[in-house]
Amino acid sequence: MAENKNAEQTKIDANQQEKLKEKVAVQNKDDQIKQMSSQELRKELSKKNADYIFRLQKELETQGKMSQEEAQKRIDLLLPEIVLAQHHGRPASNFYTMSPKLKAADLIKPKEKTAADIPFWQYAVDGALIYVVLFVGIFGVLGLFQTNSKANAQMGILTLISVGAGMGALMTKYNELILPATGKSNKIPWSKLILGLVTMILGLLALMWLLSLPALKVINPILPGEANIIIAIVVYGIRWLFRKHYELIGSVFSPVARNK
Repeated sequence: MAENKNAEQTKIDANQQEKLKEKVAVQNKDDQIKQMSSQELRKELSKKNADYIFRLQKELETQGKMSQEEAQKRIDLLLPEIVLAQHHGRPASNFYTMSPKLKAADLIKPKEKTAADIPFWQYAVDGALIYVVLFVGIFGVLGLFQTNSKANAQMGILTLISVGAGMGALMTKYNELILPATGKSNKIPWSKLILGLVTMILGLLALMWLLSLPALKVINPILPGEANIIIAIVVYGIRWLFRKHYELIGSVFSPVARNK
């Protein structure tokens, strides 16, 4: 009885060792495939996958109007995953679940831009511009109802632009800190938030005080309400062109997860 149990255990151990060897062999082959050149990978293709690649290249040349060299380069990027899938018993048609014609269309289709593709400085500039629009525009509207320049003496145009731009850039950075790549709110200690807020307010107050010095009145004039409104409209136009050129998504008022 004991002998039978021992024989049975030995058989189980042998099967486990055999499975482990197979697993290691498969992993070694996968690693080997990942190190192969494009020429070597093409030699590994099965007849079915070679035919798929041939038709895919023709579709890229026809649909995408690519040269033969260009189409080959695009396919070379796919070869590692195709050969790996083939090694695990999945032909390219099954792996991609689409015909060469549809796969070519998918490759040609431009990649949809996401917030992760947009650098921070572009969002900071966008935030600065929209805050400038708000600051200058609001003071422009208020200026329309003021009968003398003294009532509007608290903010020169350079002060409005500088404070607005600073606020926009700082709020953009704030959004980046509280909105990580997951899109969920990031837990930041209240002490850090309060310290950051106080520092921001003190910095802006210092900037406003500096720009209010009499020596800077020449470059920081107090403009009529109409002039401020015109400037706000021009800055808004600049922001619209800036967003269109860089294809920005989201804004300082509607932030999206930007981190990669």
